[in-house]
Amino acid sequence: MVSQKKTDYNEFIYIGVGTNLGNRLEHIRHAMDELNSLDITVIRTSSVYETQAWGFESDDLFLNAVFECVSPIKPMNCLKATQFVEKKMGRKKILKEGYESRIIDLDILLFKDQKIQLPELTIPHPYITERQFVIEPMNELIGSFFFQSLGVNFEELKTKFKNPEFPFVVYNPPLVNE
Repeated sequence: MVSQKKTDYNEFIYIGVGTNLGNRLEHIRHAMDELNSLDITVIRTSSVYETQAWGFESDDLFLNAVFECVSPIKPMNCLKATQFVEKKMGRKKILKEGYESRIIDLDILLFKDQKIQLPELTIPHPYITERQFVIEPMNELIGSFFFQSLGVNFEELKTKFKNPEFPFVVYNPPLVNE
């Protein structure tokens, strides 16, 4: 488990990252580098977890992690930056609706404990409490810290899964930690 040096997690941006095509670990590292180049500084990462696809069938397992970031940019600019990184790294959206395999997926999970409801951006992420591949790494990073915008902590959310080990396997130690 990552040591918790920070006490005010409300000042951070949390970005979920996932990939199930190609050199998955390298895609996660590349996404981190790209975000850093766009004034979204990744200061800590969760461990990397190998998981099954969520919301669709795939033979290709995902690698998932969460980046803890700082940035002076506004939420919509953060969304534009994450979409730019996805496109630059070769993500192509084939389906108009639903989920599919991807080189990289970057989701803004939490943004400085703000609540945002726009057609193109919802924060907290609408499925943040339903995805074990988000809850596990968020719990690793911040544990019982309570976000007003979310109304629950990740330590509590983790208990709702009947088999907490499935489908998670810690794949790699954290990529960045202060």
